[in-house]
Amino acid sequence: MTKKRKPEGRDWEAFVDQWYADNHDEKIALACLYNVSYETAKHWISESGATRKQVEEEPKMTITVPELLAMRPSVHLDFVSFDIETSNLDADFSILLTACIKPYGQPAIVFRADDYPEWKANRDNDKPITVAIANELRKHAIIVGHYSQRFDIPFFRAKMVKHGLEPLPLMFGVDTWRIARNNFKVSSRRLANLANYFDLGDKHPVEGRLWMKAAYAGAEEAMDEIVEHNIMDVDLLEQLTCISFPFLKSIPKL
Repeated sequence: MTKKRKPEGRDWEAFVDQWYADNHDEKIALACLYNVSYETAKHWISESGATRKQVEEEPKMTITVPELLAMRPSVHLDFVSFDIETSNLDADFSILLTACIKPYGQPAIVFRADDYPEWKANRDNDKPITVAIANELRKHAIIVGHYSQRFDIPFFRAKMVKHGLEPLPLMFGVDTWRIARNNFKVSSRRLANLANYFDLGDKHPVEGRLWMKAAYAGAEEAMDEIVEHNIMDVDLLEQLTCISFPFLKSIPKL
């Protein structure tokens, strides 16, 4: 049996969530998926100190009269698929490379750091792309992402605060990862696995070398491939959203 390394990052968070959601037999099956014994998987949990998370109550879709009056007519009452690509997983150790905002049924609006002269001169300056993304997000009412409540939105908010931008206006957020976690008993809630299982299409694999070339060398070819990856993600996300909406009980504020 080929030994598999302990999952990291978002994979690890998903593993912990699944571990505490499963019964004993399901935990054994989960360990098998990672090619390790139940005892090894249990040791991973124990060694990391990971604990059962409080079950998050789904926020209600509520809006007060002042909030309603504060909404501007320029806001489109629509939803957009949103996905970002970054050089790492934490905003203070990472830069924004690309982002896609895809209004439903329309082509993706693409943002890439190398479109801005400031980034070409100084690749730790992701303020121009952050400003451009924020300006487009402000136009829409509902932002849909996958694992977005734990990654894309907190990461992007951190960048907005860093660069002195005003917070996003009142809008709502839908996370298809959360819907999948609550409704679909599958081996993984990653977008690639859900897209494959529901026959939505194949997701491009993540290749670290491309992100390295883009972030550290500013290679245009690498950025082109990352953009292609980003566009495919929002295309798949839009299809997954259509599958997920019937299971959506409420739409929380973003």
